[in-house]
Amino acid sequence: MYGKQNSKCDICVESKITKKTCHSVERQAELLGLIHIDLADLKQTMSRGGKNYFVTFIDDFSRYTKVYLIKHKDATFDTLLTYKAEVEDELNKRIKRIRSDRGDEYVSFNDYCVKEDIIHEITPPY
Repeated sequence: MYGKQNSKCDICVESKITKKTCHSVERQAELLGLIHIDLADLKQTMSRGGKNYFVTFIDDFSRYTKVYLIKHKDATFDTLLTYKAEVEDELNKRIKRIRSDRGDEYVSFNDYCVKEDIIHEITPPY
């Protein structure tokens, strides 16, 4: 023991190494570059107007969030049209991409997005 050099075993060296931070997610560089859309229910809590669901639109660059209350899931597409008209008129820019989950309420978005030259991204399952 006294004759050996002061060297550390490989396992000891590896256990002391700190992990690098993960930068795999990058935010958009401009307004309306990516809009996150999500639909949720109010969990049996009806609003004053009898609305049971809400749709959120979040701009990836600014994190500006707009929430709309709706009565039925079928109104999600109409809500997208309302949101699109409002923000594009206000900012004089066009929405480039939207990202949603794999919900049935977003199926009607595909044809519209192709027509309007908007990329509709769908998140991976689970």
